[in-house]
Amino acid sequence: MSHLARYSQIISVFIRYGLGYWVVEQIPLPLPGFGGPNRNYTEAELALIGARLRGALTELGPTFIKMGQLASTRSDILPQPLVKELTKLQDQVRPFSFLEVQQVIENSLQQRMNLVFREFDPKPLAAASIGQVHQAILNSGEKVAVKVQRPRIREVAQIDLEIFGTLVAQFEQKTEWEKLYPIRTLYNEFSKTLLEELDFTNEGRNMETLAQVKKRSAFIIPKVYWEFSHSNVLTQEFIPGIPLYQIITDLSRPKTPTAEKLEYNHSLIAKHLSQGLLQQILRDGKFHGDPHPGNILILPQGEIALIDFGIFGTLTDQNRSELTAIVAALIRGKDQKLLDILSRIGIVPENIDQTQFLQDISALRTKHLKRDLKKIEMGVAIQDFFYLINRHGIYIPSQFILVGKCILTLEGILVQLDPGLSLVELLKPYSRKFLWKK
Repeated sequence: MSHLARYSQIISVFIRYGLGYWVVEQIPLPLPGFGGPNRNYTEAELALIGARLRGALTELGPTFIKMGQLASTRSDILPQPLVKELTKLQDQVRPFSFLEVQQVIENSLQQRMNLVFREFDPKPLAAASIGQVHQAILNSGEKVAVKVQRPRIREVAQIDLEIFGTLVAQFEQKTEWEKLYPIRTLYNEFSKTLLEELDFTNEGRNMETLAQVKKRSAFIIPKVYWEFSHSNVLTQEFIPGIPLYQIITDLSRPKTPTAEKLEYNHSLIAKHLSQGLLQQILRDGKFHGDPHPGNILILPQGEIALIDFGIFGTLTDQNRSELTAIVAALIRGKDQKLLDILSRIGIVPENIDQTQFLQDISALRTKHLKRDLKKIEMGVAIQDFFYLINRHGIYIPSQFILVGKCILTLEGILVQLDPGLSLVELLKPYSRKFLWKK
């Protein structure tokens, strides 16, 4: 597909969803605090815009779906009604044919499928925007899960990224956004994330990175079969577990004689999952970047396995020290120090209203920290903190935002598995350790 044809398709879809001004006039959505027409949208209006945007992104395919998913993690930039709609983006699409699967595998591995697999289930276990997963058995007898990339997705993604780049340049020329927010930096982050996800060898390396600390981890990480893997094909150990979302769904169903509930220790799962993810983030500095219930498998004996490592987080020792310093400054009321830390790790506008910022931080502390620690809702606190940062035009690097997203996702899971479990209490040992180090 040519750039012109794809651009015409994008315009057509956005116009159909009532969002044509984005690409026709190159005017970004006028959000509160970010210039554009002098109008503040109500929450209901933003939710409607978000729903329309979600429909348009879904129809435009993998690159746009991934863009929306990335945007849904940036609650430091976008208002909550819009973020809430974008989090509903589904990464489940119609599977491509088995003939195409065979062509991708054989072209990538440079050998016929029957020389690699004794059995290969033509029906996928799951189909997503970038690829789909099939169960198979190697000729050696080992059960594997084979992730196969969607045909021609790289070509379309490259065109889409180039179109995005053109739009970003036009935004910078025709609007005031570049003075208020580094949209070029965000575009570069998105491009890097997408291109890394399109290379399955990156996902394989992410798996091996976490497997190296497996002895200290509560999680099972699938083995990668590198001899049968490629940038378009990832062959990994098959884990016979039940997705956590099935267990959570089962919890909400009434128990009937004909439909028995799955027997699992939900509190134990919640505790081990929380401890494992916090260890990855705060102890190892390497963590699964998208731990939603579909990427978590529960084995018959209660062990926890992680799958789908396309999004991966890395924190240096300095990053973890900075996170700890932010939390310590918030708790101790060192608001000026907090602003200094944010200035050091992020981008703080020169014209920031420091007095108003310090007042807002104080109000945030009163709202969330002047209560029993066990009752603190970390997810809401993180969202409010990001929203405060957004209002003051402060940009925070993506690795910190990814940590926030993981904590939000984890707390959402805990509310369903064990509402009595306090994430703040589980964080205490790490807080003490890092503060003692400092």
